[in-house]
Amino acid sequence: MKSESKVWVLGASSFTGQYLLPKLKAENYQVVTTEVDITKAKAVEDALLQIQPNYIINLAGISFVPDGENADIYAINTFGPQNILDASLKLKKAPKKIILASSSLIYGKQKQETIDESCIANPINHYGCSKWAMEQIAQNYQDKLDIIITRPFNYTGVGQDNKFLIPKIVEHFKQRKTTISLGNLDVWRDFSDVRWVTQAYSELLNMEHSGLLTVNLCSGELISIRAIIKILEKITGHTIKVQVAPQFIRPSDIPRQCGNGMLLQKIITMRPSNIEDTLAWMLAFRTD
Repeated sequence: MKSESKVWVLGASSFTGQYLLPKLKAENYQVVTTEVDITKAKAVEDALLQIQPNYIINLAGISFVPDGENADIYAINTFGPQNILDASLKLKKAPKKIILASSSLIYGKQKQETIDESCIANPINHYGCSKWAMEQIAQNYQDKLDIIITRPFNYTGVGQDNKFLIPKIVEHFKQRKTTISLGNLDVWRDFSDVRWVTQAYSELLNMEHSGLLTVNLCSGELISIRAIIKILEKITGHTIKVQVAPQFIRPSDIPRQCGNGMLLQKIITMRPSNIEDTLAWMLAFRTD
């Protein structure tokens, strides 16, 4: 066990958490998964003072845009992290590093297709606004705490809820369904593998830095939903008929959005995996 290696992971039971925890343990961190309602400032402070962590990773949040009322989104995604930062100032020894998960959705609509960290935020929904507000609040702590804000673009893998698009499509292929109802197939996105994302978190935890750092987590490659379906058809030999359902079409959907990962590539050693490998892994996994 590393000295001063205690990491408090909030949102440990999340999709990302189930991969991050074993990764950190394998690297000899002492992982604490104490659950707390981050919207309750006193509860967060009490937990933090008891745990006395050397590192904090906050994955807790509303991660699916339609989830929750608007007030809940801001309470959890914006003011929850503020409570963590406030409580961290009460420790005799500040954490070596605090990682806060934001989102690529803070970028919203941009003139350019490929987006780096210097692009001005322009969120188009409450989820993106809640994350952007969190980032702005975090800036007020950068002279007292060492903080890394991650902006993950889309990522997927085994264990992601089927309410998300890629797991939904994969599950239809695994069950060899004949039809699937989807929205716009010609939306292009930047998809990564959750295993690579957790590797990125681990390496970010180890890096030397001070103040506030903001970094994209992305593959730097675009692929359309239509192309993903073609890949799945190729792997499985099964063809599925797509029924375009109006209820799944969002007028505000951005046609093409890709992340620029040049900053991250200067920090971490592992390069993003191929989306075909991720889809093959998801197809091969069996729960029975």
